[in-house]
Amino acid sequence: MIRSVLLHVVAVVVTVTGTVSALDLQIVPDVPELTLTSGADFILQCMGDVPVTWKLEKYDPNLNVKKMSSIDISQGLLANSSHISLLTLSRASYLDTGYYYCVPLSETLKLDEQNSKSIYLFIQHDTYLLAVPEDLVMLSPNEYANVIIPCRPTSPDVNVTLFKDDEEVTENLDYDEKVGFSLISPSIIDSGDYSCEANRNNINESRKFTVFINPKIHQVEKPYINSSGQSDHIIIGQNLSLNCSVSMDIGIGFTLRWKVPDEQKLKTEHMKIGKQNFFNGLKHGIGKSVGSILLNIQNVSSDDEGEYICEVTVHSGHTNRNTFNLKTFTPDMTYLNLTVQGGIYKIIRRAGYQYVQWIILVSAYPAPTLVWRDPDGREIGKENIDKVSVENDKSTSKLVIRDLQLYDSGVYELVAHNDAHVQRITVTLLVENEPFVEIANKSTVGEFYELGKVHSVQCYVGGYPLPGVEWSFKQCSNYPNCDDSFIKLSRNMYKEVVFKETFLVSTLNITATETGIFLCNATNDFGNSSEESTFLVTDLSKGTFGLDINGPPLVVDGDNVIVECGASKYYYQQDIKWIHRTLNNIEIPMQNTENINITNSTSKFSHRSYLTIKNITKKFDGEFLCLLIELNKKNVVTKSYKLSVKDSFRPVIYESSNSSLEIKTGTPVQWKCYVRGMPPPTISWFLNDQKLFFNKSDSRMLLKDKNQTLIIRYAALQDGGLYKCNASNRIGSVIATNTLSFLDKPKDHEHFGFIAFCSVLIVLLGVLMIGCATRLKRERKLRKELALAGLLYFENGAVESWNPDLGIEEQAELLPYDKRWEFPRDKLKLGKQLGSGAFGVVFKADAIGIIDRDTTTTVAVKMVKPNTDPSHIKALASELKIMIHLGRHLNVVNLLGAYTGNINKRELMVIVEYCRFGNIHQYLLKQRNCFVDQVTPDGYLDYNIKTISKNPYYENVPNNNCVPEKPDDSSTQIGSDGYLVADEPEWRSNYRGDYNNLIIKPLCTHDLLCWSFQVARGMEYLASRKILHGDLATRNILLAEDNIVKICDFGFAKTMYNSENYKKQSANDLLPVKWMAIESLRDRVFSTQSDVWAFGIVLWEIFSLAVTPYPNIQKFNELFEKLVGGYRMEQPKYANFDIYNIMLDCWKMNPMTRPSFTDLSERLGDLLKDGTKSHYMNLNEVYMRMNTEGSPSTDYLSLLTAPTYLNCSTVSENNSNSYPNISEHSETKEDLELKPMLYSSAMYDSLRKP
Repeated sequence: MIRSVLLHVVAVVVTVTGTVSALDLQIVPDVPELTLTSGADFILQCMGDVPVTWKLEKYDPNLNVKKMSSIDISQGLLANSSHISLLTLSRASYLDTGYYYCVPLSETLKLDEQNSKSIYLFIQHDTYLLAVPEDLVMLSPNEYANVIIPCRPTSPDVNVTLFKDDEEVTENLDYDEKVGFSLISPSIIDSGDYSCEANRNNINESRKFTVFINPKIHQVEKPYINSSGQSDHIIIGQNLSLNCSVSMDIGIGFTLRWKVPDEQKLKTEHMKIGKQNFFNGLKHGIGKSVGSILLNIQNVSSDDEGEYICEVTVHSGHTNRNTFNLKTFTPDMTYLNLTVQGGIYKIIRRAGYQYVQWIILVSAYPAPTLVWRDPDGREIGKENIDKVSVENDKSTSKLVIRDLQLYDSGVYELVAHNDAHVQRITVTLLVENEPFVEIANKSTVGEFYELGKVHSVQCYVGGYPLPGVEWSFKQCSNYPNCDDSFIKLSRNMYKEVVFKETFLVSTLNITATETGIFLCNATNDFGNSSEESTFLVTDLSKGTFGLDINGPPLVVDGDNVIVECGASKYYYQQDIKWIHRTLNNIEIPMQNTENINITNSTSKFSHRSYLTIKNITKKFDGEFLCLLIELNKKNVVTKSYKLSVKDSFRPVIYESSNSSLEIKTGTPVQWKCYVRGMPPPTISWFLNDQKLFFNKSDSRMLLKDKNQTLIIRYAALQDGGLYKCNASNRIGSVIATNTLSFLDKPKDHEHFGFIAFCSVLIVLLGVLMIGCATRLKRERKLRKELALAGLLYFENGAVESWNPDLGIEEQAELLPYDKRWEFPRDKLKLGKQLGSGAFGVVFKADAIGIIDRDTTTTVAVKMVKPNTDPSHIKALASELKIMIHLGRHLNVVNLLGAYTGNINKRELMVIVEYCRFGNIHQYLLKQRNCFVDQVTPDGYLDYNIKTISKNPYYENVPNNNCVPEKPDDSSTQIGSDGYLVADEPEWRSNYRGDYNNLIIKPLCTHDLLCWSFQVARGMEYLASRKILHGDLATRNILLAEDNIVKICDFGFAKTMYNSENYKKQSANDLLPVKWMAIESLRDRVFSTQSDVWAFGIVLWEIFSLAVTPYPNIQKFNELFEKLVGGYRMEQPKYANFDIYNIMLDCWKMNPMTRPSFTDLSERLGDLLKDGTKSHYMNLNEVYMRMNTEGSPSTDYLSLLTAPTYLNCSTVSENNSNSYPNISEHSETKEDLELKPMLYSSAMYDSLRKP
């Protein structure tokens, strides 16, 4: 009823006022504010040319507002097509005080002056002076955001004042009766209890508010997710609880929530999220509040895999999150992976930097044992944790190094292992610092360098970047007075050896000719440092001061003795005196007499006095003192010689074998002749009055006990006769005699028969003289030709010259040739050529009966080219002998036979196993387009993958039918500085395959691992036999049937590096530097450890599918500098981290920290399919049995010193000296020719010390 009446009234009003202009809004009554009485009814009209409605001020809907009023809003259309909305307020309440907005119906969510019109209503009440809900007691604004305390009066005549802690607030405050009080940009200190005091005509009302200012958030803490398991290895079927927690400063409001891959699962019992739990730290004296929320998953399945995100949101709206990647596993699955967080493997910092840290992400099952090792290989333990500390949990391992110093530099290694796997990862720290310098064994008083001898002075230098080192010398001809300035020494006089990236040892080799001072100076980007060392030269054997005695060890009356007293002129005065201290302690100054002669002399470096005592008697018993005076201290110093004169007597025999012996030939004999005498007698032995001379190489007859015992190990007929032992001194002599005869000596008539036989023999020899002369001439010609080819000892060898300290490659020609390996030429039928090098050629051939009688076997035959250099036939002959004495192995190309009948004409055929598919480098190139990559995107090996890899480099052919790719057969690639940087040296045979008509199955990652494992096994065998390869590369590894690989061309690379044919003469005679270790490039040190380095390059070649190593580096100097600086090739495309980590271990700077081939074969074998490792090991058992059954009588290789780095690096060339006053050592022409290839100025700029 009231509604229809009101609409009628409105229609009348509108009729009176007229139409509303377009786009205008109009409120009736048209006033900005209006005061109503509490409990009254009232109608507000809103009109416009579009549909309109009313919008009210919103109070907090969560407040429990108690009021009796009601509000009704309705819309309608007027007769003039204008739109109208009515707001009916019934029983108005003081809480209805506020703004009322007239807005277009489509703009209900936007309130601004352009699209709305408003009226403010005061609802006056007798007792309620403030329009504030009773439950509004807490305000929580953000720091520095204006906050409104809504103390609005219910009528305009009410006065309102704001108080805080009973004090009126006047600063940073605005007041608007329609809004309330505004605190401007409040901070945390503005939090507290506020009260609004309202007054009107002696009526008062007070309302209290608690204002809590939320602190401004700069960074939201990242929540931490903890799983219920021992690791992130979640096994299918187990229950999983994920607890997400975060700690915040007190006063920061926050909420936690989980986001799961499949929200629908939260509606089931399978997956549940618990309630948020909060812990107020203030109650326990902690300035943090902690919240947590739990996610439970029952009976985990593979469908649950994915990202589980825990997100924290603070009062300001800022968020942070953490993620748990759920991956499920079957119960039998094991793994171990290490990853450097952030991918930063090398950190460079200045000395004094506060700390550095690495966090290694550990993903493993079962849980691994984690051990960190420092650059010296020591385990980092719990001691000294203030300097270096390790923190391990189930998913990370953190290494922290504090207060960085230069000695902290180096490679730190984390070794992780569990029951199934071993994994290593290394990180490098380099601390930048100015150099430090220390000269080892720096000369002090009393230390001298003997004149004319070569001495080594070592300077230990540290710093990063690695300092450059210079040596200088200051001459001190009148020491301690020296020249004014130092003169720099020639760079050829010293060399550096780098032990770590920040340390080197510079060794100066110099001949002592002049006293002076050495200066070792080191400079880098952060400064320089130097140290001096005094170099005092002496021509005395005793250094500064000493005695030399020239006389018999036992002085007898009548002897002569010369005592030399020498002293350095740098420390002692020239005047030298002698005193004889008798046995009665009477000191007698010595002067020239009939028995005494004293002479003095002075040299450039010393003073000398010679005391000569002639025809000594007992009266000279006692001490002879040499007295000198020090230059500066004036102290008297002495050296003494004690003389005890013995009485002389002629020799006396006190035990002898005066007897006659009659024995059988072959019986041992021993004669004794023990004598006394003074001076000690000289003993000589005679047989039938002929003096006996003893050869140390003839062990049949020898002397013992200072020549007093003669031993004949087995007597022969020529040993019979009269033996005399003659002992004599200058006083007299004595003789003992013995007779030796034989029971089985032939009778006289037997001699006549023997003489007749000899006569006939002489006649026969005379007949053969001419034939022998002719044959001798032929043999001399043969020996000459063999000598020219270096094969003089080819057949019998020269084992008496065998030196165990030299490598096999340097003395293989001394080994004997075992004729059991000789194979008839007429049973060998040569076929097509398989490969060739600069002097070698390999043929495919058929050998009849080489393995089984009357059975033809396909073999490979190695030969040298006609008219080749003699050293080439010698190299092939050495390779033959090495293979004979090496023994056999599955993964080494084994010897089958040889033809040496025309070796004097430089025709030598070495018959070896035939490997049908050629070298694996060429094979990989041809099979690139059909490779099956079995490494999953997350780095695991999945041998069930059978699909050919798709990549931009290799063609993909349907149905896995491989179209061989033609390898690039371009000429040898030479760097711009003239070094071989891509291809192989030309002495190699370059063995290629013969399988064009075969259907080849696609290569896969497991094949590459099989090859790598076999190469490691083959190299392990070579190392056990003390053989260096010297040029290990994929071009020298052959592929045979049944996926078996064999190493070839081993054992003589080092010799070729040093031969005349390997000087820098042409592009075909250069070093394969990309496969060589740092120490081989720098110092020409080749060892088993340098073979390990090359093996790492081989792995890189294999798992890149024969990409050239260091593909973007063509200059030798650039390559060497990068390697010394720590650069290593990136992970090849088809290797996972396990394989790449093996490569990095092979390329360690310190050769002795590289793994052995035994370690490498074990690690690679662990990556193979089950049973594959044992399969190859079982195949090798046949070869091991052959070695046992057919081994030579003497195993010469076992006598060699193992070619380790420590053994090989002890042999080094002397450096030349070039100081003007110091004798210079000359170098051979050969040394000078080879050095430019192995050394460069850029190399020396990069050297370092441990």
